[in-house]
Amino acid sequence: MNNITSKDNSKLKAVRALVRSKKERQETSCFVMEGVRALSAFMDGTGLPCYKLKEVWISDKAPAGTAADYCIPHEFMEQLSDCQTAQGILGVVEYTPAPLEIHPEQGNYLMLDNLMDPGNLGTLIRSAVAFGFEGVLLHGDCVEVFNPKTVRATMGALPFSNVWKIDPEFFQRLEKLGYDLVSTAMTGGENLHGAAFGPKNVLVIGNEANGVSEEIQQRATRQLSIPMSGNVESLNAAVAGSICMSRMAFAGG
Repeated sequence: MNNITSKDNSKLKAVRALVRSKKERQETSCFVMEGVRALSAFMDGTGLPCYKLKEVWISDKAPAGTAADYCIPHEFMEQLSDCQTAQGILGVVEYTPAPLEIHPEQGNYLMLDNLMDPGNLGTLIRSAVAFGFEGVLLHGDCVEVFNPKTVRATMGALPFSNVWKIDPEFFQRLEKLGYDLVSTAMTGGENLHGAAFGPKNVLVIGNEANGVSEEIQQRATRQLSIPMSGNVESLNAAVAGSICMSRMAFAGG
């Protein structure tokens, strides 16, 4: 293990750039994950092969015997951390996207349409993993997946999720394969709790302020609404998406 004591060390500067710069993350195909739980999927080999742990960094306050490539003063770790209190361990992770393949026979996928909040994106990725969805599809101008706030909000679930950016031709593939494109709407849609689902579904969660775009609404084969009391007008995007995914996962046709 290498001990680094200078804030001007080139290796440390590279990690700092990954934390602070979207451009750096895009150019290197790397991002930073923080915490023992978040890194456990790499330690035990259970994460997807598209994620590769390149380096582990710990602070000098980490428990003795913690395996790492680099050790830095805790104050440096706090400057890198996206948490109020640094956990004392982080990893540099390389991401190589797997080819986008939609299962021809069955599968549930989550599509996010112009989602802007990193906390919502991270929570929805976590829920998609929890409810066995095959992957997350990003449509339009979505927030960056590897934004530190997004990564933290996944609570360690990111290494178990394929995340793909889709193009307009993707919808033709869905149609040919017979997938239901299930759009969500505040009102007017099919009651979620009475709905049955076939073996092929893509659930769409829209922008926090504007909902699902008109483009997607026109392509959708179904619309769902979550019944609520009149005291609440709408749900947070991550909450609504998680409720719908839970229902779809356990309510087959």
